[in-house]
Amino acid sequence: MLPNIPIKWYKCHVELGAQSGLLAAIVSVAVAVSVILRGRRSRVNAFFIVFCGNLLLHFLAAFIYHFSREFIWFRIDLVAASLLPVTSLLFFGHFLWKEPKTPRKYVISAYVISSGLVTFLFTPWSDNRPTVTMVVAVVFTAMYLCAYLVYLRYRELKSQRERTRLRYLLVVMLVATTFILLGMLPGNLGFLRTWGDLVSMFFLYFLSQSLLKYRLLDIQELLGRGLVLIAVALMLSLVFGVLVLWAGVSPEVSLFHAFIASFVILILFEPLRDKVEGSTNRLLFRERHEFRGKLEDLRREIANILDLRQMTNVILDTLYESMRITQSSIYFKEDGGAGYYLVGHRGPKPPARIDVAAHRTFFEQVKKTPTVVLSETHERFLAEQSAPADSSKPPTEIQHARQVLKTLAHMKSALCIPFPSQDEILGLWNLQDDASAESYSTDEIARMIALGEQATINIENSKMFERIRERDRLAVLGEMSAGLAHEIRNPLGAIKGAAQYLDPSSVGKDASQFLEIIIEETDRLNLVVDQFLDYSRPFQARKDPTDINRILQQTTRLLSTGFNDRDIDVKIELQSDLPLVDANAPQLTQVFINLLNNAMESMPAGGRIEVRTKLRSSGFGSQSGPHRHTGAVEILVVDTGRGISPSEQERLFVPFFTTKEHGTGLGLSISQRIVEHHGGEIRVRSQEGEGTTFTVVLPYPTNTTAPAKNMEKPSKSTESSDDLLFPDKNNR
Repeated sequence: MLPNIPIKWYKCHVELGAQSGLLAAIVSVAVAVSVILRGRRSRVNAFFIVFCGNLLLHFLAAFIYHFSREFIWFRIDLVAASLLPVTSLLFFGHFLWKEPKTPRKYVISAYVISSGLVTFLFTPWSDNRPTVTMVVAVVFTAMYLCAYLVYLRYRELKSQRERTRLRYLLVVMLVATTFILLGMLPGNLGFLRTWGDLVSMFFLYFLSQSLLKYRLLDIQELLGRGLVLIAVALMLSLVFGVLVLWAGVSPEVSLFHAFIASFVILILFEPLRDKVEGSTNRLLFRERHEFRGKLEDLRREIANILDLRQMTNVILDTLYESMRITQSSIYFKEDGGAGYYLVGHRGPKPPARIDVAAHRTFFEQVKKTPTVVLSETHERFLAEQSAPADSSKPPTEIQHARQVLKTLAHMKSALCIPFPSQDEILGLWNLQDDASAESYSTDEIARMIALGEQATINIENSKMFERIRERDRLAVLGEMSAGLAHEIRNPLGAIKGAAQYLDPSSVGKDASQFLEIIIEETDRLNLVVDQFLDYSRPFQARKDPTDINRILQQTTRLLSTGFNDRDIDVKIELQSDLPLVDANAPQLTQVFINLLNNAMESMPAGGRIEVRTKLRSSGFGSQSGPHRHTGAVEILVVDTGRGISPSEQERLFVPFFTTKEHGTGLGLSISQRIVEHHGGEIRVRSQEGEGTTFTVVLPYPTNTTAPAKNMEKPSKSTESSDDLLFPDKNNR
């Protein structure tokens, strides 16, 4: 025993002080159990549980010793206090750093000192005041050292938000440690020990919530949670007191004890609820539980997939095999945003394309609720509402709901998850379960939304990767272009010149055919070099006010022989009052020639090509963007050819990608660069077997004037003006 040791600074003077220590012990258990129930196995969580267990042993031993005066509990309290340097430094080291290299030397020192203290406490020489003083000094040195580690991490961080959170953590930690230390010193500050215990409870709750959220909480969020917790605990305590008084009996426990019990129950309520719900679902609703697990696993799996086609197949296959989805489809946004094309589906095939203009009401709803659009919500709304009996037209809201349901039915969808990115929707994910009349639960929908958010991130990353790859490709092409032109064009010129110098009549009929092939193939290879140089060199062409209709008339006249040879009917509809566009005429001619040639080659057995121009009803680009105060002219080239598959559409403007047997894969890439150089955009809409539509959008200044209306009518004559179309033929 430890006879007559004056350790009044170590034990509580008043009943409330002892109860605050008990409350701190119970809260230590509660926050540790709440972390265990979450089931997140990580090293920092394990060290937090050990740290809470250490505090529990310390607070509980001090409380029991206060009432029992049995020395064994005092010895246990000293041992628990001696272990605090190790457990606290281990936890804070892993809590503040992923790789705790900085606190490693302090942890090693704590191991040595704590081991020595614990060993010394079990010797006969430890029953004295200096031993207690030494333990207290080591414990508070370690706690202030943990505060110093928080400060070091605070200095390392660059984010002002994270620095603010760590600053709050440091202040609370210093207040709790200092209050407890001052309350243990001789004098009239013993009441601070009680306040220190209460602040310690708040600090532990703060840390537990930070672990569960994988981040430090905002101080506003933390205070809100704490105040709600305290308010509900007080209400439960008051209800307990009122019931006891109403029963007319003397309570065996105080309202303070009821408050403690309520506080602990509320801390454990959320993790216990999740644990019980999970166990119940596994036992009674196994299919739903497995479906939620698949959604969570799928979200983590696609986070590592950059290829959008692969990501789409993984999502569709995984969920279709779960037997909770009978129909599923994913659409991606077209270039230009005129519609959404089908990337993949499982179950009955939905439409290959969703036009934004035709389904404007649905996309307005998507903008209002960019997380999810449910058919059930609108069906319930229609069931609760009815159109006025004296009106032939339903109210606006009822009509809106019907249009949304019509679009969902068109896409074969009961639930649509958009892929939102800032001010645009990158895609749509549709799901339907015809096998079950039950709707998806709130938790399942929340997991689907989380999966959609991850898919959005993948789409954005994929687009960024493509831009980086395109930039690198252009850099390589720029370096190669000069040398390539010199090394190829010189021998090509010599070969062509030699072939032209020979007299076909002197070499015989067969040999003359070979000469023609040599000249023809030399010209073709020279054209490939021209295209390569066109794509790699920066655009520096002069722009002048240009009549788009006139360029289209001359281009179709230039290609009229090809149209006639392939039995292609050309229909031209040009809006007569189009304004002039600031453009380089030869470059735009090159764009239209590429588009019309592609249209011809897609119809080897003949067909129809339509060339249309029109003025857009709304301005082009955002009001704050580079095309501010501009309108736009649209040029459409429509063919009835074989169409383009969705997979080919994704790579259509990628340099060197071609579906032609003798194509270079640079025509559309160059056309896109020319149009973008003019501040416009080019987009494609196509369905296999139904033809293709290329749309070129070019901005024009709003103060420009329209050309004269007496334009020439299109002619099928082969007459053309090469000087006007190609003033510099070497720069084509």
